[in-house]
Amino acid sequence: MCGIIGVFNSPHAAKEGYLGLLMLQHRGQDSAGIISYDDQNHIFHTEKNLGHIKEAIPEKTVENLKGNVAIAHTRYSTIGKIRKEEIQPMVMNYPYGIVMAHNGNIINSHEMRTNLRKKNKRLSLSHNDLEVMMNIFAENISQADETLEFTKIEEAVKDLNKKIQGAYSTVSYIADQGMIAFKDPFSIRPLVWGKRKLTPEEMDLNKNTNEFCYGVASESKSLEFLGFEEITELKQGELMYFAKDGALYNAILSEEKPRPCMFEWIYFANADSRIWEKNVYQTRLKLGTTIGKSLREKFKDIDIVVPVPDTSRPSAITIAEELGRPYREVLIKNRYAQRTFILNTQQDREKAVLLKMNVVKEEIQRKNLLLVDDSIVRGTTSKRIINLLKNNGANKVYIVSTCPEITRPCFYGIDFPESEQLIAYEKSSEEIAKLIDADGVFFCDKDDFKETFNGLDVCMACLDGDYPVDIKAAKTMLSSRIKNEKTHIPGIS
Repeated sequence: MCGIIGVFNSPHAAKEGYLGLLMLQHRGQDSAGIISYDDQNHIFHTEKNLGHIKEAIPEKTVENLKGNVAIAHTRYSTIGKIRKEEIQPMVMNYPYGIVMAHNGNIINSHEMRTNLRKKNKRLSLSHNDLEVMMNIFAENISQADETLEFTKIEEAVKDLNKKIQGAYSTVSYIADQGMIAFKDPFSIRPLVWGKRKLTPEEMDLNKNTNEFCYGVASESKSLEFLGFEEITELKQGELMYFAKDGALYNAILSEEKPRPCMFEWIYFANADSRIWEKNVYQTRLKLGTTIGKSLREKFKDIDIVVPVPDTSRPSAITIAEELGRPYREVLIKNRYAQRTFILNTQQDREKAVLLKMNVVKEEIQRKNLLLVDDSIVRGTTSKRIINLLKNNGANKVYIVSTCPEITRPCFYGIDFPESEQLIAYEKSSEEIAKLIDADGVFFCDKDDFKETFNGLDVCMACLDGDYPVDIKAAKTMLSSRIKNEKTHIPGIS
């Protein structure tokens, strides 16, 4: 999972891209980067490195990123090592000059990388699947005229959609032509766009007659923060082109039904963002209400309802309301600790949990707690928090997951690719409770969960195995990855 943002036709594009990216820090903590384009001198400017956004892109360097276009990205790596060669955005010089960033995962990237090398004599310089996308796109527009027509871009993205498999929301800038944004045919990953009217001073600085600045981002809140309006979700398979002359073009390249990832609402997205016109915070409240009604006869000896900060708070509030029990925030989060789910190794995750939480002992001693979390994936965090609460005096700790049991791999950009790593895989609730030292565990019912989205057919493949995109190539790639990791081959990522 990653966060992307593109800003087009703003004299402060890099600054806006940087500020907007900060609103997406929760989507990735491994690396960050910004590339701007200076159309006066026809040059790309780049700043990117490993670490959090403020570590990777020092504020003082942003002013050096000249130009009225900027593409920015924050990343967490779902496979292998974190290397500088993998950091997005990426840039290539031919044709025109292309900068690109994406959020998602291309499951047949190995096959496509091989084809590019054999058929097109294009050698990949990284293991990042974005580079595969860029090269296919570049091949498709390489024979275009000096001025790139939208029909050629449309043909290029159509061909890209046919060749690659997976989830991808992408933003790109083609030097001296315009910015493009597009989604995969099932719209698995979020992407929104909006516009902002420039001030007369900004128009003078831009030295063109286009009175609007356009923005594209992974989440609506990022664009709202920057003052963009009319923010709209790109549809499944939608392509948008913001041309240098100010013209806007779009095309819908898919006849599929949208299948956005349900994990965006329960875990990844900012609570105040909207995805497919559904507010994240309100969705979490609704989940809590639904679960609370199911719990009324389940755990009758509960004294207080406790959220695992931060994403489970809205659901915990409405669960407490439904049960008529006090809501208490007794787990105090260390905000300088990383989110354990998106750290790369199990060892890193286990260490981070110890730094992540403190407990208000006086509120939990000799009490029975209902712990609410957004999901239970590997069980590492749940077990350590439960033990932390019990070691500080809690009598019993029950746990509720607002997400149903995760039992299958995700191949579309979320880091649980092996069923054996998932604690709910082929286990009953009683077995799971025993493994995480809980006095009871409860998962949201799948049908109730699906109804929360009011008819939107969200992707729940990790729950029910209904994968919108063929996963045969992904399984082959996963088997190869596991084999390589066991034999400690360096450089595999």
